[in-house]
Amino acid sequence: MSSGQIRNRTNLLKGYFAAEKDFSIAFGETLTRGVFKPPCTAIGPRYISRIEAAGEYQQIYFRGMERPLFWPRQLGIFDLYKAATDCLHEADWHHYEVPETTVRRGDVVLDCGAAEGLFALSVLERASQVAIFEPSPDFAGSLQRTFGEARNAIVVPAALGAAEGKAFLSGISLYGFVSRDDGVPISMTTVDAWAERSNTRVDFIKGDLESYEFEVLQGARRIIQRDGPKIAFTVYHPGNNWKEMVAFLQGLVPEYKFRIKGLSYNAGRPRPVMLHAWT
Repeated sequence: MSSGQIRNRTNLLKGYFAAEKDFSIAFGETLTRGVFKPPCTAIGPRYISRIEAAGEYQQIYFRGMERPLFWPRQLGIFDLYKAATDCLHEADWHHYEVPETTVRRGDVVLDCGAAEGLFALSVLERASQVAIFEPSPDFAGSLQRTFGEARNAIVVPAALGAAEGKAFLSGISLYGFVSRDDGVPISMTTVDAWAERSNTRVDFIKGDLESYEFEVLQGARRIIQRDGPKIAFTVYHPGNNWKEMVAFLQGLVPEYKFRIKGLSYNAGRPRPVMLHAWT
């Protein structure tokens, strides 16, 4: 592991003992699933059956999935292993499905902040439809190669937020984030606006949005009230407040139950990794 990775793991101990930690997690879990977790370079390869060259992409075949993922060559193998760990390794804190928020056969799924699209690919055979929202031009070609022939997938080259309009994308590839004043110009829509235009229900919303998670929930107000979808959102990015997000959901639909999972220590503050919510 690099020095940065080692520092991130030891920082989990700071997060665990921090006075401002406002959620519970067992110390043993902090150690086994955080500080001493095997690196993604050991976990990720377990889920890959083979890799084939495909011009500017690599075709990644994952165990149990018939359709390959087209992976931009410039991203490198470490990020591939990290994506595989996050999306496919059930014991990882970043994993989007727990028993209460599992994609069931026939669900309509929204993958918000899809990046390379591995989560969408992992649920494609179970879902009746998967809408894949990703504004980064770095993934435009690879997502079309991965999902272009899938009858139940649609790629939406736009960011999601609280309102429709124009915005900017800053950062790079897997770590891009929405900005209001700097970066590559992008279009922004909302879950509510997309669902109204598509005339579809929504059963599951996954979100990994680099600090824009709450804005996306705000833009899904009508769908949340109407459909009560299962929700799996990252809450570890700087600026996220998991309690605010839970209060928002339960203010719209009091029947929402929730689970938080994991521990992070980003920007010097302890936060959970994931918020799972269901009705």
